[in-house]
Amino acid sequence: MSRVLIVEDDSALRGSIRTILGNAGYEVRTAADGSAGARELQAGAFDVVLLDIGLPFIDGWEILRRLETRRTPPVIVISARGEERDKVRALDLGADDYLAKPFGADELLARMRAVLRRSQAPAGTGPVVTAGDVTIDLSAHRVTRAGTEVRLSPTEYGLLAKLAEHAGEVIDQRTLLREVWGPGYTSERGYLRTFIQRLRLKLEADARSPRLIVTAGTRGYRLEQPGK
Repeated sequence: MSRVLIVEDDSALRGSIRTILGNAGYEVRTAADGSAGARELQAGAFDVVLLDIGLPFIDGWEILRRLETRRTPPVIVISARGEERDKVRALDLGADDYLAKPFGADELLARMRAVLRRSQAPAGTGPVVTAGDVTIDLSAHRVTRAGTEVRLSPTEYGLLAKLAEHAGEVIDQRTLLREVWGPGYTSERGYLRTFIQRLRLKLEADARSPRLIVTAGTRGYRLEQPGK
């Protein structure tokens, strides 16, 4: 049974989400403000966090900043702020998904299934792929750069693994979105741009002039293997 933490100050919405997830078989904990949410995250292990942004005491932005510094469960931001810049900011700070209020039960559950699918993907049987000083072990789900392990979120790893499986080939944007996020995300190109940039910041010598994860015009992206 997957454990979920809901950090939401609106008591009616918090109760509604808890009921939806509980009826769907999730084990649910709740927190009514950012301080309580931070304590829950320190004390327990969760499979998914549903995080509001406009929280009392400690806002959702600050919680995302704290989570980014350590290995954490995937985070779905739930917010009344539906503007693109807020979505991009949340993804930049490490959120895995962004769900604008109001939303229905079906959409919430679909997002939950998608994020859990990415985070609980079983170890594969693929090869070890090298790209410059980056090594991607597709069997162990392990990525190193110059011999040092690189911490990636489940979504970051899923995107890199998909590129590594087809190293040297261009994968179009819609295919990447469908294969990594799911069929309901094929129009979310902002997600893809943000996560590509996050990978570049962690793996490239200069993220502004990428040599490993390159953009192929308007078509998609390719993992280069210098020297091959």
